[in-house]
Amino acid sequence: MTREEFEALHEGWDLEAKLALGRNSQGELPESFWETYSAMANTEGGMIVLGAKERADGSFDLRGIPDIDKVERDLWNNLQNPQKVSANILSRQGVTREPVDGHVLLVVRVPKAPRGQRPVFLNGSWERGTYLRVHEGDRLADRDVARRMLADALPERDGSVLEGFGEADLDPESVRAYRNVFAAKRPDHPFVSEDDAGFLRQASVIARDRVHGIEGLTLGGLLMLGRERALRERFPHWHLSYRELPPDPSSGERWVDRIACDGTWNANAFQFYSRVIGKLYQGLKVPFALDAGQFRRDETPAHKAVREALVNAIIHADYEGRSGVRALRDLSGYEFINPGLLLISPQQVWKGGISECRNPVLQHLFGLIQLGEHEGSGGPAIRQAWAHQHWQPPALTEDVEHSESHLRLRQLSLLPEASIVALRQQLGGQFDAQNELGRLALVTAHAEGWITHARLATLTDAHTRDVTLKLQELLRKKLLASSGPSRTKTYTLLLPAQARQAGTDGSSEETSEESAGRAIGQTIGQTIGQSLGQTSGQSSEASGEARGWAPIGHQGDAVLAYCLGEWRTVAEIAAAIGRAEPTVRKHYLPPLVARGDLVRLYPDSPRHPLQAYRTAKKEP
Repeated sequence: MTREEFEALHEGWDLEAKLALGRNSQGELPESFWETYSAMANTEGGMIVLGAKERADGSFDLRGIPDIDKVERDLWNNLQNPQKVSANILSRQGVTREPVDGHVLLVVRVPKAPRGQRPVFLNGSWERGTYLRVHEGDRLADRDVARRMLADALPERDGSVLEGFGEADLDPESVRAYRNVFAAKRPDHPFVSEDDAGFLRQASVIARDRVHGIEGLTLGGLLMLGRERALRERFPHWHLSYRELPPDPSSGERWVDRIACDGTWNANAFQFYSRVIGKLYQGLKVPFALDAGQFRRDETPAHKAVREALVNAIIHADYEGRSGVRALRDLSGYEFINPGLLLISPQQVWKGGISECRNPVLQHLFGLIQLGEHEGSGGPAIRQAWAHQHWQPPALTEDVEHSESHLRLRQLSLLPEASIVALRQQLGGQFDAQNELGRLALVTAHAEGWITHARLATLTDAHTRDVTLKLQELLRKKLLASSGPSRTKTYTLLLPAQARQAGTDGSSEETSEESAGRAIGQTIGQTIGQSLGQTSGQSSEASGEARGWAPIGHQGDAVLAYCLGEWRTVAEIAAAIGRAEPTVRKHYLPPLVARGDLVRLYPDSPRHPLQAYRTAKKEP
């Protein structure tokens, strides 16, 4: 493996480098290895490289391991010790020795642990030894988060009989409506002839616990058809909501249409689905078409995809969490949010073939009325439907900090014509000279405001290494600028004027990221100066602004000037004013939002992974 190939892994993988030299500099498995092993196993997996150290600029200091046999032997021995780590999820093929620039490294590829083995914890304690991978760092999981991971390991979690709950806790109207839907969709099914009590038992709403000799309401039955009062007794944070967001988020409106648990309807899963699905369908066009019987078809693959997305959000939710199921619709498409992290990787969701459901009884109840897929085909069906419309592929992400899963379905063209026209005008022949992958990266960065390695990888069938090399090429050619840590690095367009200011003649020794940040800072500094009525050279303070380093009193003005008329991410704002992202996020944005000078793209979800900011429109 060459150094270039090794460093290219950094963006495609969550990669952690550790020296592993020990006190005698001959080789020793570091204790921090196990925290990273636990964290990666409990989230999305990753790669641990022993024998190297990552520098502050993201490059690697390769040292190798003199006694690599000892380190690898200690690794396998400790993996078999339950007092050290709860599970060994490594394969022999996943641990390799890689020679790079004359140094031999030990590379450990950690997969995401199977559902039944999570959480992977250390030192015999799931309460104090469970780690999560958050922003390329290892964080000790809260006890509640670890407890919910333990509960997820139970395959029939919502099939348990609830002690103290019974048929009286079911909502009669919901039971009647559900039976009517079932009979309409499956008129010849033997369950149709049952009375209510028999039907509920056949459908697993009521079940018998043979171990304890009791019969009662199942957890899944309560979720689907229960009275809201009973649901709140079992789930104190019970919450289901739908919101249609306003076309202009800065208008001051939080929504233009809303369904929430407000006491005007019985908020269980079935009633929520029934009320929301029609609202979601309003955002889809229905072309005139006839089926084989010459009846009009009022449903397209996109309708099926949206329906599948809503059902998935409901049946995969972790209702023990503090947040609820939310469905959002705006001009760009849909977003579905459910509490609980994914039980399989996003890649496996889109590949299909594996069905891991958090609430199988709830899934069964939806399946009886022919809603939801049972064979792991829901993900491929959603992706295929969106591809059929030539819309941008769905984006499935996890918010590890808040233990939530987000599915974003954008109704935006994969290659919007407006973006292509704009890029040809701005970049000229440089745009058409790019191959398909390069044009896709530039168009997506233009249409969405930014792009990441992970996002580009979901839009193409190209190998992850080719994605990495293409982004690096676009950086070298100063068509993109980058900011942020390696695996979560964000790329934004670098327009010709900014590229010239960044020194396209190659005489500058700055990196593309540094020069891009300086160029953007100069542009913003000039804007700030104009907004303050200053001219260049008027004062040392103004010259400081022209470098993108406005004094603390003017940083708020810098942010507002940069966000005027455009949605900007934290990474873009930080690059523009020359400050670190955490500083901007913690110190500069909150007061501007609190004063109403700056508005969020997602006002009710401050930590939304696609969060952006824009200067508020002020009344004259």
